[in-house]
Amino acid sequence: MNSKTKANATEDWIISLRRYSYMAGGILCVVLAAIGAVVPGMPTVIFLLAASFLFTRSFPQLEQRLIRNRFFAPFHGYLDGTVVMPLRVRIVSIIGMWASITLSVLAQRWNDQPTWIAWTIIAAGFVGTVFIWRFRRTIKQLKH
Repeated sequence: MNSKTKANATEDWIISLRRYSYMAGGILCVVLAAIGAVVPGMPTVIFLLAASFLFTRSFPQLEQRLIRNRFFAPFHGYLDGTVVMPLRVRIVSIIGMWASITLSVLAQRWNDQPTWIAWTIIAAGFVGTVFIWRFRRTIKQLKH
């Protein structure tokens, strides 16, 4: 076996190891997201985002399986840009976001945290509001 073949074999092994490591990390993130769906206070969405990223880097078929399962399939149109986000959904999202922001700021103030933390949360809320309000408003915007 010449040195070039050994280098290719080593490189293939490293790529394979990386893919399977990403896949294992993705599976772990899905398990943590499932736990977070039933345990109060444990996040769910961030683990699903991480799983989607890791599956895309390792086995895109797993990422497709994740986003097309019966729980997430109804929302897939929002991800791929084929569905307009209804006004009612945008309004409910903004109200829910600001309710969470209000509770977060109150908790921050109750615990005598620095004021800049509360202002950062509020500023992020304004950015989120603008994004949600402008997100997929018309079919015309989707065609561009």
